[in-house]
Amino acid sequence: MILLGALHAWAQPNLEQYDNKRLHFGFTVHTNVGRLRIDRRTERFPFDTLKNVSQTSFPGIGLGALTNLHLGNNWDIRLMFPVISFVQRNVVYEFENVTREAEIESAYCDLSLLVKFKSDRRKNVRVYVIGGVRASYDWANTVNQDRSIMKPVVSLVPFTTGYEAGFGLDVYFPYFKFSPEIKFCNTFGNALFHDGYIYTESLRGIAPQLFQFSLHFEG
Repeated sequence: MILLGALHAWAQPNLEQYDNKRLHFGFTVHTNVGRLRIDRRTERFPFDTLKNVSQTSFPGIGLGALTNLHLGNNWDIRLMFPVISFVQRNVVYEFENVTREAEIESAYCDLSLLVKFKSDRRKNVRVYVIGGVRASYDWANTVNQDRSIMKPVVSLVPFTTGYEAGFGLDVYFPYFKFSPEIKFCNTFGNALFHDGYIYTESLRGIAPQLFQFSLHFEG
């Protein structure tokens, strides 16, 4: 009986006038996995006893605000700012007799401007795809940190831009809209800060990437 009641409630349209309102505000929480697309200078490896450079990824988290502008039945513009994202990726250097690891921990403040295309509403659900551009500033950047041959430091430039693309599901509840979303973020150009040490000079460039699973809540 309780299950039937819940199914009946789910079948009832929620927030029927929700999409008639032009502007909605909300917040987002997410988990992420960052990775680095590394362009290596392999021609230098034999001279530096360096055998390989790889990267390891770790899960991260984030929290932020969002503003959604309703353009029509199937189109929205979404502004996400500020969004704080904590990300970690390490660069691993394999020499002949030793392995060294440079930690890259970032605390990004992100601004994203996205276009959202959504399906027609079916009862309390819409599916959508989303894409746009992102600008990020890394408050935890290490460009001014002390470094040496024995202390590997790999820094990324503080300010980066990139694009985002993903898909999600809008679910209308009686008092709010809930949207789980999967998104991929890729950085434009080269984000590596060259400092003259072997750890950066053995690389041509680094492009940070991010896989992100978000939960959006809009009132």
